[in-house]
Amino acid sequence: MTLRELIKNAKTIVNGRLKFDPFSRLYKSPVFKQSVHKITEEEVHIIREELALNQIYSHVQVSSKKIILKVLRGTSAAKKTGWFFNLLLFVATVATTSATGALLRGKDPFLSWNELSYGYAYSFALLTILLFHEMGHYFAARHYKVQVTLPYFVPLFLPAFHPGTLGTFVKTRSSMPNKKALFDIGIAGPLAGFAASLVFLFIGFNRLPGAVELQLITERVQEGEQISNLFLGHSFLFDSFIKTFNAANLPMNGLYYFPFIFAGWIGILVTAFNLLPLGQLDGGHLLYALFGDRARKIALAGFALFVPLSYYLTTNYHSYLWLGWEVLILIFLRFRHPPTMNDDQTLGLPRKILGGLGFIIFMLCFSALPIYLQ
Repeated sequence: MTLRELIKNAKTIVNGRLKFDPFSRLYKSPVFKQSVHKITEEEVHIIREELALNQIYSHVQVSSKKIILKVLRGTSAAKKTGWFFNLLLFVATVATTSATGALLRGKDPFLSWNELSYGYAYSFALLTILLFHEMGHYFAARHYKVQVTLPYFVPLFLPAFHPGTLGTFVKTRSSMPNKKALFDIGIAGPLAGFAASLVFLFIGFNRLPGAVELQLITERVQEGEQISNLFLGHSFLFDSFIKTFNAANLPMNGLYYFPFIFAGWIGILVTAFNLLPLGQLDGGHLLYALFGDRARKIALAGFALFVPLSYYLTTNYHSYLWLGWEVLILIFLRFRHPPTMNDDQTLGLPRKILGGLGFIIFMLCFSALPIYLQ
């Protein structure tokens, strides 16, 4: 059942007894409201039973003034989707990331296969990290019998500094059965992607050239590269690798010369982005599973911190990344999280500890200034 079908069917069943909130479609969880003086709880109970007969589940919140009914899809079998389109997108993303990796190293990926081959290592590392992340979500969803698609890779090629992809995603086609499922599916992706990023960072730092060759690469970047004034930012985790491997001279404006390190850097940045405690990001899933409806207030407080941060970074470092994220959050991600089919279920202590670990990983991977001009 698509969101449009869900809204249409729910409206038919409710039949005007509750008023539909048109803005709720943005959160993929349609909401119906009514004054407590205009409908009885018994009538609401009858509506919920009628919805359940049509594979539509619901949650009710009653205040002193309003009755709020949230509806969501059940876990009935969704239409099976093929894998050919996913494979086509994956192949296209292999091409765009390989071309990007070669281009960033000063090669012309369209000149010959040999020139293109300079981007293979970067493409392999980055797509492996992204694949681990999404397959973490995928297998966790399958464990809970949540309908989920195979990963979609989004290719993008620009003749400028860019990772060569807009990322990957899986799409769930049924509602979350309970908070445990939401939590496990939400955290499985970041943990898997984080582990893969650590592996490639470890390999990359172990394969760093000697001091003389590293200095030559630094000079090559500073001499003629058009993007030599564009620097990649540090995080606590990345700085730990630099200190452990005595790589203080690693050029942060030429990190793409070291494909595994560059891919690992992107991997931990993606991990941090996904663990932001907002909307329907992975961090938002964890927050809702842990705190329920209180997650919205926490998300709003977190978003409020980004406003002065993005203003400061934009005016002082010409870094517009967080400003772009604020726009995306306001338009697409929002702050409210849709309910699960059983919001009454609570998480045990092991999951609460794991949730804390997830937010520790976020802090280790977070960079206030990921990309900036100097």
